[in-house]
Amino acid sequence: MLVELLSQPFTGQLGNRLIDLLDSGKYHTLNILVAFAKTSGVLRLKSAIEKFRFSGGKVNVIVGVDLGGTSHEALTSLLINTDSLAVVHSEKIQTFHPKIYHLEGAGGDLLIVGSNNLTGGGLWTNFESSLIVQTKDSEESSDALNSQLRDYRKTLFRLKNSFLNIGNQSDIDTLLHNGYLLKEVDAQVRLANAARKRGTSKRLFGNGASAPIPQISATKPKSSANPKPTTAAPASPPISPVSPLDWQTIWFETRRMTGGSRNILDLSASSLVTRGDPTGTPFDLGDPKFMRGSVVFFGVNPSSTSQTKDIVLNFEGTDYEGNTILYPSGASANGTWRLQIKGNSSTNQKITDAFKLKGPGHFLVDKIVAFTKIDDSYYLLSVYADTELSRFETASKILGNNGQTSQARKIGLL
Repeated sequence: MLVELLSQPFTGQLGNRLIDLLDSGKYHTLNILVAFAKTSGVLRLKSAIEKFRFSGGKVNVIVGVDLGGTSHEALTSLLINTDSLAVVHSEKIQTFHPKIYHLEGAGGDLLIVGSNNLTGGGLWTNFESSLIVQTKDSEESSDALNSQLRDYRKTLFRLKNSFLNIGNQSDIDTLLHNGYLLKEVDAQVRLANAARKRGTSKRLFGNGASAPIPQISATKPKSSANPKPTTAAPASPPISPVSPLDWQTIWFETRRMTGGSRNILDLSASSLVTRGDPTGTPFDLGDPKFMRGSVVFFGVNPSSTSQTKDIVLNFEGTDYEGNTILYPSGASANGTWRLQIKGNSSTNQKITDAFKLKGPGHFLVDKIVAFTKIDDSYYLLSVYADTELSRFETASKILGNNGQTSQARKIGLL
């Protein structure tokens, strides 16, 4: 039996270790029992889990829904990418709080028990500690440990009304509609508004230790084969990359949208600032009244009008590739960048068809659309009613317009 203490981020990051273990070919089953799950963790493991399952592996997840720690989007992604999914919750003051990752293999098992939740922070950036125990089938202690873990899972199964098997999307939606889950951007808005009410306080501590979070690179930026002549742009400070953990969500007021399917979103090259200070951020334009526009959030230089870029949008658990950012020319040009929300899934389902399933009319019209950055080319897409606009405005660190005038549609950075 081999035992190791993993002290994240100093001696490694559990997310990277799990990806390596899933890719190793040594294991046939992954069992996860955690308190919280967010897309920041689930989507970064998704590719490794897909390959593991494609090779015949099984993935079983039991997760809690206490304290707002698990999101609607994370459960949706887990439902698609696991063999079994269940939720544990007690209506009394009792939190489901384990963090266990158990890999079963023909030559022995590996058990990880510690403080790491199934989130970007838990698996990569937080200060976390976990004990990693590797056993061999020939060892008596291995049998005892595996028996205890199986008994624990069986005990959870016997919780009856406190144990819910998630069999379909409607089970997850029911949890959302009854307040057991939040959508991730909604949770950001609530936390930001609560913090704003509390007001600012003096910072007493530093920024901790460096803990890089991996880029997923679900797709690579694509340059056009026949680029248009680049339009000269005024000199401005160089663009800093937008970190997945800083300025991670941008939202847009859509109003009527454009395109035949009302699926084209204008992205500004520069924006009027109505509240907040972009100084020192990737949006700094050297003028506190204006900032670099919303296209910068997606890693596009506003002055490089010959560039095109394809991004992946994860909408309700499904990845849609081929959503193109471009600067149009000719009769379709309106002097601004555009995001064409037109991607296809791996099963050739169009994202616009997924929108049509939401009901009559154009789904994105008169809404708030929010993009949460997972990777430079990979974003979580969320859609909210425009009646939520005032909440989004209040929560935003920087509030502005998707253009240089006050009549342009509202945008905000959370």
